[in-house]
Amino acid sequence: IRKVIGARRKELIFQFLSESVIISWAAILIAFMLLYFTLPWLNKISGQQLSVSILMKWQVLVPLLLTPFIVGIISGIYPALFMSSFQPVKTLKGLFKIGGGSISFRKVLVVVQFAISIVLIITTIIVFQQLRYMQETSLGYDKEHLITIPYYNSINNQYETFRNELMQNPDIKNVSRSSRIPTGRLLDAMGASTMVGDSMTPVTADIKFVAADYDFIPTYGVHIVAGRNFSRDYSTDTSNFILNEAAIKAIGWKSPQEAVGKDFKYSSITGHVIGVIADFHFESLRQQIVPIVLINPAITPTQSLFNSLSIKVSGNNMPIALASIEKTWRKYLPEIPYQYTFLDEKFAQLYESEQRQGTIFTIFACIAIFIACLGLFGLSAFEITQRIKEIGVRKVLGANVSSIVTLLSKDFLKLVTIAAIIAFPVAWYSMTHWLNDFAYRINIHWWVFVLSAILALIVALATVSFQAIKAAVANPVKNLRTE
Repeated sequence: IRKVIGARRKELIFQFLSESVIISWAAILIAFMLLYFTLPWLNKISGQQLSVSILMKWQVLVPLLLTPFIVGIISGIYPALFMSSFQPVKTLKGLFKIGGGSISFRKVLVVVQFAISIVLIITTIIVFQQLRYMQETSLGYDKEHLITIPYYNSINNQYETFRNELMQNPDIKNVSRSSRIPTGRLLDAMGASTMVGDSMTPVTADIKFVAADYDFIPTYGVHIVAGRNFSRDYSTDTSNFILNEAAIKAIGWKSPQEAVGKDFKYSSITGHVIGVIADFHFESLRQQIVPIVLINPAITPTQSLFNSLSIKVSGNNMPIALASIEKTWRKYLPEIPYQYTFLDEKFAQLYESEQRQGTIFTIFACIAIFIACLGLFGLSAFEITQRIKEIGVRKVLGANVSSIVTLLSKDFLKLVTIAAIIAFPVAWYSMTHWLNDFAYRINIHWWVFVLSAILALIVALATVSFQAIKAAVANPVKNLRTE
């Protein structure tokens, strides 16, 4: 109509671009309002401390102000040129038909949107599978009902009395001290040597050490596969060693039983291997189990290698046990604050980033699916409108609603199938790369891909069916009366 009354093409193009820019500005204003209300929630799930004030920097503010113009012009230039090229006579007579090229472009956009959605669905499933695997896999020690407290050398002289007083509480099962505790990193290492022939020969393997007292192994429930634990009955155990199975393999001994009694030197300490413990996941499952040697070093009144106190409680009367520990702590260390943590909390912290990733992937997957559904909804509405007279003819000739809905839906489901075929290798490659960061990881199963495709197909079918059923139940006489 505007072209009939004399509007020039430049004016129409300017109008289309102006509308597109205004819509972009409206979108960015709405986005700012949503950001203001959702930022605290976003900080919570991401573990960040983001602030709106970051946007006030000119390096960020200038691109933000330019974004509506750039997005508006890019998104509006093609429709503006295309729509302004219509012949007004044919358009007003209803003779204008959209060419296949524009439909193909719309289909490409829908395929891309659903491909992204399917990738995010697969990613979310695999992230949560890996997270559940890490939480449920056997660690080789018992992390439940373990309380950890920083250890201070000021209690060295009174430690046995301090420990015995704690153990008088029936809810406290064991107390130990060590240089590091599971869930921490193994960073301490010194040279090791073993007896080869008549002389001590350095071991090429890098063996990490943990200073641990007599009660460390029973407190954590670590399994001894050969030999024995450190014992207060043997004064020489301050110069003896306990190795894990990984250390036995790294040294080259054939079995744990063969290792027991062997001469061993670590740093400046020379003694014997008195026991071998089963491998356990001292660090997170991202790291391979490394060779470990437990040492029980002699201590002085002012110095020791111990940094952590571990207390195993029954868990039946946790408040009473905690109160008893605090009372004993304040009796022997009145000037040092009483601060404790549960080991399972530390374990959960190891995988906070994966938990956040899973949550964020879930949110983005939902957003991507919603956007893809909007695109599919628009495309289905457009194509069904173009075929409205065909639908009318089919109904007049006897086609029922289900056959028409099937006819209209199958083409769109083909698009989702194509999107799935594109998404599968992308998701497999990206998640294989992500899982490579874990020494212990799940296998990617085929059903994850099938399930993701089925979910996408169900969502797509529900989106298209609304428009298809609406067109199928319409009165065919109304659609054909202009013919």
